[in-house]
Amino acid sequence: MRKIIYLVVFLFMPLSSFAKACTSGNVYDDLSCSDRTLDISKKDLNAIYQKIYASTQYKNEFEQSQKAWLNYREKQCNGYIAAEASQSQGAGSGLITKDCLVSITKQRVDYLKTLLEK
Repeated sequence: MRKIIYLVVFLFMPLSSFAKACTSGNVYDDLSCSDRTLDISKKDLNAIYQKIYASTQYKNEFEQSQKAWLNYREKQCNGYIAAEASQSQGAGSGLITKDCLVSITKQRVDYLKTLLEK
């Protein structure tokens, strides 16, 4: 069952997220690494959000879009993925959920970067 859960999580991850994967073999070290990676991803997200927000005339629409995306991320990672991951043992479920949050946040950052390039 655990293999299926990992497969589902990895299917949602872009290839770029594997470049800096947290894999030490120790789930607690990996969880700590994922926490740091998530913090960095959130900072990147906030920085690019602020740039776009400052430059757009459609502030309300952009804000609503971001809120909808945050709701999606919450439901995807802390809802569905967390429920699936609950079948794994120990801290593994937390790691699967964190990896989901990191992956989806990085995807959003990459997407928002494309908006700045237009």
